[in-house]
Amino acid sequence: MNHIVILGRQPEFGLVELESRLSPKQIQPWGRSAALLERSINLSEFGGVIKVGRIIYQGPARDINEAPLPLDELVAESGKTTFGLSYYGLNATTAFVRKTGVALKKRLKAGGSVRFVAPQTGIHLSAAQVKFNGLLKNGHELLIVINKQQMVVAITEQVQDIDSYAARDHQRPTRSAKVGMLPPKLAQIMVNTTHGNEVFDPFCGTGVILQEAALLGRRVGGSDLSADMVSATRENMKWLNDIAASAIAADEALEADARAVRLPSAKASIVSEGYLGPNMSSKPTLKQLGPIRDEMLALYRDSLRNWAEQLESGSEIAITVPAWQTADGGQQLLGIVDLLPDLGYTLRQFAHVRSDALIYRRPNQIVGRQLLILRKS
Repeated sequence: MNHIVILGRQPEFGLVELESRLSPKQIQPWGRSAALLERSINLSEFGGVIKVGRIIYQGPARDINEAPLPLDELVAESGKTTFGLSYYGLNATTAFVRKTGVALKKRLKAGGSVRFVAPQTGIHLSAAQVKFNGLLKNGHELLIVINKQQMVVAITEQVQDIDSYAARDHQRPTRSAKVGMLPPKLAQIMVNTTHGNEVFDPFCGTGVILQEAALLGRRVGGSDLSADMVSATRENMKWLNDIAASAIAADEALEADARAVRLPSAKASIVSEGYLGPNMSSKPTLKQLGPIRDEMLALYRDSLRNWAEQLESGSEIAITVPAWQTADGGQQLLGIVDLLPDLGYTLRQFAHVRSDALIYRRPNQIVGRQLLILRKS
């Protein structure tokens, strides 16, 4: 393995995304927060990966200053060398990283002037710190990733473009908290779990999934039961087409019920954040949740049945459905997985992640998202 990637806040989503785009044999999970790859990737196309690094050491875990590193690669040919350290998988403090970095700085000083950038908090640099300090242009970041008794050291080659994601999220002309505010990163992950040339979203909302699919070069189309959401999608896709580097392939969004919509093609991939139910300010009891859950289950059952009648065998679906935290401290899932065989679908299986464990939830969020990655039987 020649490269290492640092995964996002919920690493299982990054692993599913990588496994969907690469062969499972090209991926080796490395601790909780990283994975080794046989080859590099274009980071802008992956929502679940934060950093990509080229491996310069792999072996027993040890003090970075005792590892056989190619110091000549870490010193600039001219001018001041700027470097930073980021640790992953180590129970340590910011003070430890600073002390280790100062010691490495002394070693590098033999090659000229050196500046060390330490994490502001924690033990690794954020993407914003790497960008602000110009570490990819005028220096380097060393990734030190511990996995049990083994260690990888890598030079960061790419970091996630947080400004681009923020712009796609906040600069769209129309946004709506009513439809869940799907993060563009998660939308990109979902699109990447499918392979069809055309992506259709039958719960398109404000068009976040269509936006991300179009930027990945897919032809896109969508529908929504709400006329306001259809209008929002059209406006946002027009905005995207105006600012995109190249023209996007997008069909007009339609006003239609997901339970009855006609799909544009039997080969289309369906990628969608479905309706997550009413907003909740407190965790529901099981009794309070019961009618809501029954209504949601009927919606998804009928929608999946409608799509199954139109899709050809092997077609792919990536859809999020609600997952609730309840007042008794537990979690309630929708229960649609048990119905999949009768509806004509199988839950895709992955080598490195449990398919039934993909729950996306921010801290303290009552209604989370369960990501289901399906294949038409």
